[in-house]
Amino acid sequence: MFLDNAHGNYSLSLQGDTVYCDYADGFNLSGVRKLTLDILSLTASLNAWVLFQRPTETAGITHDAIGEMMAGYFAFQQAGCKAVGIVENSIFVHAGSPHRPSNLTMPFMIDKDEAKIQHWLSQIRSSSR
Repeated sequence: MFLDNAHGNYSLSLQGDTVYCDYADGFNLSGVRKLTLDILSLTASLNAWVLFQRPTETAGITHDAIGEMMAGYFAFQQAGCKAVGIVENSIFVHAGSPHRPSNLTMPFMIDKDEAKIQHWLSQIRSSSR
């Protein structure tokens, strides 16, 4: 897998059982693959976790990378991710919705209110313990 042409900038942090993913700029196929692998590596020791994504206004995705993004979310689900919360800062946060595969059953919340998302994720975390 060639990740040297990866586009998209992000930082990841793990606080307890929550992965914080801050990201910006346009993600291409390689960028999505790299981000997916880094999140899976970060969470490898966890049985259950949640993902909190905080894109900037510049965050975007190329059309050919949307399927890979949805495959990444499915891989997260298989690796113990219980829910994904996404702050609605970018017009691209809904890009994957029409492409969501039927086997991707974990819940998503997309909202402009970070506190609301954090509260929702904390409820999911509490119920999965």
